[in-house]
Formats: sequence, structure tokens, C-alpha cells
Amino acid sequence: MNKIKLKFLSGGKIIKAEASPGQTLSWVLFRAGLPIKLYCQGRGICGRCLVEIKSGPLPEETEAERKLKLERRLPPTFRLACQLRLYQPLIVRIPDELLLLPEIKNLAGKFPGSGRPALRDFNPLVKKYVLRLAREDLSREERLASVIKSTLGLKQLAFGPTAGHKQKNVGPSWRQSTAVIYDDRLLLALEAGRTDDRILGLALDLGTTTVSARLLDLVKGKTLASASAANLQAAFGADLISRIAFAVEKPGNLKKLRRAALKSIAQLTEVLAREAGVKTKWIYAVCLAGNAVMNHIFLNQPVDSLGRAPFRPAFLSHEPVPGLEVGLSLNPRAMVFTSPNLGGFVGGDISSGLLYTGLPSKAGNYLYVDLGTNGEIALKKGKKILVASTAAGPAFEGSGISCGQPALPGAIEYVKWSGDRFKYRTIGRKKPSGLCGSGLLSVLAESLRAGWLLPSGRITAGRSEIPVAPGLTLSQLDIRKLQLALAALKSGMRLLLSTAGLDWTELDGLYLAGVFGSSVDPGQCIAVGLLPPLPRRKIIFAGNASLAGAEMLLLSGQARKSAARLPLKVQHVSLAELENFQGEFLKALSLGRRYWRKNDV
Repeated sequence: MNKIKLKFLSGGKIIKAEASPGQTLSWVLFRAGLPIKLYCQGRGICGRCLVEIKSGPLPEETEAERKLKLERRLPPTFRLACQLRLYQPLIVRIPDELLLLPEIKNLAGKFPGSGRPALRDFNPLVKKYVLRLAREDLSREERLASVIKSTLGLKQLAFGPTAGHKQKNVGPSWRQSTAVIYDDRLLLALEAGRTDDRILGLALDLGTTTVSARLLDLVKGKTLASASAANLQAAFGADLISRIAFAVEKPGNLKKLRRAALKSIAQLTEVLAREAGVKTKWIYAVCLAGNAVMNHIFLNQPVDSLGRAPFRPAFLSHEPVPGLEVGLSLNPRAMVFTSPNLGGFVGGDISSGLLYTGLPSKAGNYLYVDLGTNGEIALKKGKKILVASTAAGPAFEGSGISCGQPALPGAIEYVKWSGDRFKYRTIGRKKPSGLCGSGLLSVLAESLRAGWLLPSGRITAGRSEIPVAPGLTLSQLDIRKLQLALAALKSGMRLLLSTAGLDWTELDGLYLAGVFGSSVDPGQCIAVGLLPPLPRRKIIFAGNASLAGAEMLLLSGQARKSAARLPLKVQHVSLAELENFQGEFLKALSLGRRYWRKNDV
């Protein structure tokens, strides 16, 4: 069979490709490494995958293309990539905004085979479609559902829990209406006129200490604004255990924690909407990636089971819920998708992070370490994934340390021992006001190197504190708290490796996730023993993988399917129940590389 020669004009480049007769342009683009955003999954009904034929015989138009060209008065050279079947050589211009670019933006590690995982499809959680309806189509819900299903080519369609679809909802513009569809199966709303350009999604990382969010345009797959703020639940306890204790102390406390989380999210959402110049009522989809306790509190589920052995969550996966039901001040018909818990204190933040890094489908042995308050760890060995959580506590987020503070302007983020003093760098190059997590770790590493600190954690030369900057010192008590946080993470990693029958030297890579994890110096991490002494090329900074994973889940149907399957693939390991847990933790209190020596394993 003769192949058809094609040329694509994209991003100022000319890309050559071949096609078999009858193949669609969208499929050929995918095979040529130029996947495009197929908003309606190639059904030819959204009209968003328009391309321009620059040279060659114009192919015959499909009914969908004819209809679209009449409505929009398009030149005859425009076609839909999902409808255009190839039979003749062509030169086609592909608009840059149509390309499905890699959504993984901040994996900075470089080592053989690391790659940069991209979205495999563009299928936003909520979409809008413009419809033309007859007045009688609005008379009954069954008729309306049938008309929409047949017009959009959907296999099923139910009415959303808050979708009161009556003719008065559509108003005088009933002839042209916009259907809001959740996951191609649920009708959330029917809006008057054409509103298909106003559809936003919110990706949320609900952490113990910090709430982070991104506001997305679900039509273009583009991030409009991102920001983070303190989780107001901190007023009820700095860590998860103290918040669980507060929640079960007396009736009504769980609601207080929930209200604090919702207030944090509401304040953040207002900031994002204002920055992007949009309205919060345009937000129809939310993807929540929170740790296990935060997921429970957000969904108003009891946390009792997480406060006692064997520390099991009340649920792993949870059905999508209306935003109105959970108390979010967005569009009243918005829906919330929750990234699943994986067991114990390993929550949706880790499942979304694993999806973001592509670790579940990666060949080889990999550690994934979230350097946050919870200190979750995942180990990929072949096809197996083991997960565990450690009680790292909030020390590395600045909490409970005399000179500690969050990673805000003025916080010392890095130090280096030079001559007879510490040289430091602050966030924003401001006057030093405290030390954030990376700065605290940095001080430990450089103090060991300078001889200020012994591997036991004792400050030398009869001193009771380490002077870092004018007015900022690290006390012996501060050192002990940091040692405990480090020991929790170190012992957790080694116990998980031991459970899988692996040595750290067999690792093909180690992902560091979390805001703290993205700012540390790998050499200093190895110097204090936080990480095994792997070659630098094997240490991959994943940044806020939880939030990036939530963004993927908003935009990709394949990612959502992978998330649903993930809890079935994972084995949760309760570290505290392991026979050698206590001894391993005590050994891990020692600072320095010695902990990872093979003869100590």
C-alpha cells in the first residue's frame, strides 16, 4: 500500500510524516509526535481542532465540517483534524495552541531514561458543548437527555445532583444553549446562549501545613494562576496526630477543622480568580489531592480509624461529590474529584504525585519521598509498589524550631561554611528573619563539615547553640527535633527497601517531592544522611508533585483511569509494626553518611 506524504507546519518548523490512506489527521499527528488536544475525543462536535490546508487538493468535507464552516464563516481551506481523512499529499498548518505539550514542567533531575511524562490524552473533567435545541426538547428531562446524548454521541447521560433543568433556566436564548458535562456522563447544567469559553478547573493540594492551588482553563488546558497559603487548621494542631485528637475530642470539632480548611481554600480561590481576571462561578471542576487525614476532613468523614491501630482510612477511593455539598464557594453545580488514598496515612497527595512522575509504569527500582510533615515514601520494585508513612513532623517546615519559619521572603534557604562563619542566602534576598526547611538542613550539613556538630547531634566546644546569622541561632533542642524528623524519614526508607528485599545501591532513581524537597541541596542531604549516597544524576526533584498530579487529573481521562486502578496495585506497609522498627529508628538518629553503609544494613 502506497504511503501518503505529508508536511506539517508547526512552531516555525516543517515536520514530515507518512500516512496510510483513510487515516485521520489527528491519528497521524499523534504517531508523528505531535498529539493535539481532542476536546470532544474526536467526535467532531466541538470544532476546536481546526487546522489549515496550505497546499494540496482540498479533501471532501464531512457533515460536521460543513456545519461548522457555515456557523463560523470559515475559509474553505479549514478542516477538523479529527474528521479529515487522508488520501492525497498535503501541507497542513497546525496551530501551536492545538498541540498537547508535556504538562510535566518541573522534573529537574537528569539521568538515563528519566523522560518527561506528558498527558496521553486531553479530556478535561468537565466540558461545555454548544447545542441548538427546540422548545419541546426542554419539556421533559428524558427527552432533553436523549437529545443531548444523540447530539454529542455520548453512550450514557444522567442528570447531576443539583441540575434543575427547566425551560426557565435557559431563558430567551433557548435556541442556542450550552451543556455542561462532567466526565462525559453527567449533565451538570444547561446555560443560556453560548458560554463554552467560560469553563475553569481548580487543582488543590490540601496539605497539613500549606494549601496550594492552580486555576486552569479547561478549554485550552492552560494554567491561569497558582498560589499557596497556610492551612488555617494549624490553629488546632501543628501535625496530623494532634488534629485527629482534636477531631475526636468532642462532637463539633471535626466541623471546625473542616471549616478552617474550606476557609483556606476559599481565600486562595479568590486570590487566584482575581489574579486571572475571572469569576469563581466559572469553576465547574475541582481535583483534590490531599493527605489521608485532609481527604477525610474535607469530605466530612470520621478520622477515628486513623487515630488508632492499625491506622486504616475509612475509604480509599471516593465517588465525586458536588462542591455545594462539601461547602466550596464556586459554581453551585461544580463537582469535586478526589485523588485516592493508598492506605494508612498515605493519601491522595501521594497517588497524584506518583501519577505525575509516571512512576507506576516505569521499569526499574525507584524511591519516591515526599519531604513534608507526613514524610510519605513509595518504593517501586518491578511491578510492585510499596508505600509507607513516617512521623516526620513539621520541623522541616519551620514549625517548633526556635528560629524556624515557612519558606517566605527573608527566610534563610541555604548556608555554606566559609572560613570561620556561615554565609547564607535568603528568599527574595531580604534581611534574614528565620530559617526555612532547606536552610535548617543546610545548617546541619555545614555544621557537621565545620566540626560544630558531632554525628550524635551534640554541639561541640561546650556551646549550647550554633550562631547562623545575626539574632538567629540553632539550639541543642532544635537539633534534637531535626534529628527526630530525619530519623523518621531515613529509617522509613531503609525499612521499606528491606521489606522489598532491595539495597539502596540497586535503586535506578530517587524522586524528591514536596515544596521542601524541591529546594534542598542533594549534596547536603547526603551529608546528613537524609538520602543514600546515590550519584547526583539519580536524584530527581519533582517539586510539588501532588499539585501537578491534581492538574493532570483535571485534564486527562487516562490519568483518572490510572488513579482509579492505583489502590489495587499498592501494598501499604505499617512501619511501626515491623519487628526491627525501633532499633532502625535509633540507628537513624545518627547524622552523616555512615547510616547508609552496606555493613550496617
